[in-house]
Amino acid sequence: MAPFLLILPLLASLRQLIQPIDCAIDRGGPTKQSDVGSYPRPKSVKDVLAQTGGNALLPCRFNGPGIVTWIRRKDRLLLTVGRGTHALDTRFVVMPDWSLLIKSVKHEDAGLYECQIQTEPVQQRFVWLNTTEAYSMIPGGPDLHVKQGSSLRLECQLMAAAESPSYIFWYREGRMINYDNEPGVRVEPTRNGSVLVVEKVKLSHGANYTCSPSNARQAYIMIHVIEEEEKPAAMHGGDRRNSKAASSSNDLLAFAVLMFVPDVRRCFLYLIRHVT
Repeated sequence: MAPFLLILPLLASLRQLIQPIDCAIDRGGPTKQSDVGSYPRPKSVKDVLAQTGGNALLPCRFNGPGIVTWIRRKDRLLLTVGRGTHALDTRFVVMPDWSLLIKSVKHEDAGLYECQIQTEPVQQRFVWLNTTEAYSMIPGGPDLHVKQGSSLRLECQLMAAAESPSYIFWYREGRMINYDNEPGVRVEPTRNGSVLVVEKVKLSHGANYTCSPSNARQAYIMIHVIEEEEKPAAMHGGDRRNSKAASSSNDLLAFAVLMFVPDVRRCFLYLIRHVT
């Protein structure tokens, strides 16, 4: 008799799958997403947002005792019965408070989920899972030109993220630089990502940079370093100084010739007397 009583709740849950309960569903309501099924949206439903690759926690709370089952409505798949996972997909796990944990969320996991407890009448809770794919971006890309000797600040921003990443790594030409002891180069966490700072840009800093969050798509930027050129004014100033020095040397040479060559000196004095 005892084994038969244990099987009754399971049979009851299977009966609900064959004849699903729609009394709490608004048949005229639009669906949340077009690719998660053609079924309508319940009047009372809790929305949960999760990003692909992360975890989703779908809440389910009841006041009274009983065996809780989780059902995915778009294909009427029985996911869990009590504490055990009924589906072949082991990503679905029941938590101590009857919440449903979905590990490594996929885009196709989006849609309506139902948890129910076999009481009279049957109690139901509905959760709509929305999925998003997080990505990162570096403002100023894909190419950025900076002057040699200037400072550089690259920010890696997370977009469409439902949870914080465990880490964000920065790479220069494939080499991680987060933990390098390079003078004047540092990585700082921000509220929405990470920042790479180069205090004084060198020619060697011209390269491809990548920010790689643990749970989002990577972002890239190419840094081009403009080599510092010699100032034209300084160059022109040097030319003037050289021309003045050359002129002074020529004057001294002419004076020496006039004073120390006798024939030239006499001609010079004769011309002065007759002209004056």
